Amino acid sequence: MARFKNGISPVFHGWKSMRSGACFSFAGVFGSALLWLASFKVVALWLGPAGVGLYSQLRQIVQAATVAATYGGTNAVVQGLSEREDESDRFRFRVMASRLIGGTGAAMAILIFISAPLLTRFFLSSDDSALIASIRWLSLAVLLSVGATYLMAVLNGYRAYGHLAAAQIAGPSGLALALAAVYFLGIDYRPEMLVWLFILCFGLSFGIGAWMVAHRPRTYTAQTNDSLTVRETSAFLKFAFSTLMAALAATVALLLIRSWIIESRGLAFAGLFDAGWTLTFNYTTLFLTACSTIYLPLLTRATEPARQKACMLKTAYLVLGISTLVGYVMVMFKTPLIRLLYSREFDMAGDLLAILVVAVILRGVSWVYGTLIIATRSSRTLLLSDLLLNVGLLALVWCCLRHRPMLEALGWAFVTAHFLYLVFVVEYVRRKNGQMQRRRIWPLVAVATLPLIFRSDEAQWVQLAIGLCVSGIALYSYKTVMT
Repeated sequence: MARFKNGISPVFHGWKSMRSGACFSFAGVFGSALLWLASFKVVALWLGPAGVGLYSQLRQIVQAATVAATYGGTNAVVQGLSEREDESDRFRFRVMASRLIGGTGAAMAILIFISAPLLTRFFLSSDDSALIASIRWLSLAVLLSVGATYLMAVLNGYRAYGHLAAAQIAGPSGLALALAAVYFLGIDYRPEMLVWLFILCFGLSFGIGAWMVAHRPRTYTAQTNDSLTVRETSAFLKFAFSTLMAALAATVALLLIRSWIIESRGLAFAGLFDAGWTLTFNYTTLFLTACSTIYLPLLTRATEPARQKACMLKTAYLVLGISTLVGYVMVMFKTPLIRLLYSREFDMAGDLLAILVVAVILRGVSWVYGTLIIATRSSRTLLLSDLLLNVGLLALVWCCLRHRPMLEALGWAFVTAHFLYLVFVVEYVRRKNGQMQRRRIWPLVAVATLPLIFRSDEAQWVQLAIGLCVSGIALYSYKTVMT
């Protein structure tokens, strides 16, 4: 058996670091999530389902453009910083990444400004001049969002979790407060106002993030040559392009789905869909983002099969336990939850929420397994798997809107697509690491999801008890994984 310094495994040190950073990471992500949720509540009271539909679509356009300009979000920068130990190497990497991302972000903002009429017609099914003006203003929001995302990736890569949390919370705080002021003061609504609030939000995040990065201690001497070699730059671009296409596939797929819903059923129906989707998928994404700030760097360093297995299983059990517990409670109290966070006008989103909980349980586990593709830089697999997932999802949603345009049918489309993706990533990980057995995860996933698939209003308490038991078993399994 391998001996480690002081008798302690490096994985133990990793998990100790994970626990110490978890508080800041989760505070930042979930503080931001609660503030975004508060903003949706104000928009729901102020403008109703149609307003929520427009607000969500504008936000999705910003997200899609940000993902494109940052080469897939934060993963490429975080992974690049995590694999470099020398501070001067990290600085040279940051210089190269900032130039690429800054240039791409500026180009994306200019493109949005120029093509505003076309984007308005395609994504909002409208030629209204006020909406076209809103899209033009959105170009500035995109530029600030790109800058904020890059700065947060740098803070994440340096494991400055406290500073990262401050940058994550700053923008949504300003957004929620400004929206509340507009609502309570009774200021007349204009579509551009929603975009101005986005500019405020991302501008605050960018400003705080820039200040945090600028005031990081510099522990190396100035370099006359501050650029990476051609080989290093090519390696980054290859990996970044794959993460870009993978992340963009998911973001654009959701943007298209919302556009099809608006075109087929209108903004009000899109608002109902977004209520169910936001309370499940959106906040699951935020939870996984919080986990990723620590899990991705840890898994990147776990090059031995045993360490990979311990890292993945502990994270899988933790994610499954938390998502199952929260999901079952949400299904049990879906109607009061929707009325609390939105309004009575959104009650129809309750059945969609119950179905999407199944999909997010599947997604959480598949994310844990699929992160191995990113950690090992399997660029081709990352690209193909995400493209197939999202093309399949688009095909299922398109069929639903054509033949059965109901919220519940849309929910089952998401469940089907994410089940197939989970099958793929479990088999992929098993092939790459023979120690990752199917029986370690599939029984728990099956017991967690089947009561929700065959749910009955008459047996809600029984289903809740099953969910609590599965969650407890998963969290106990998390404790028993040997590190």
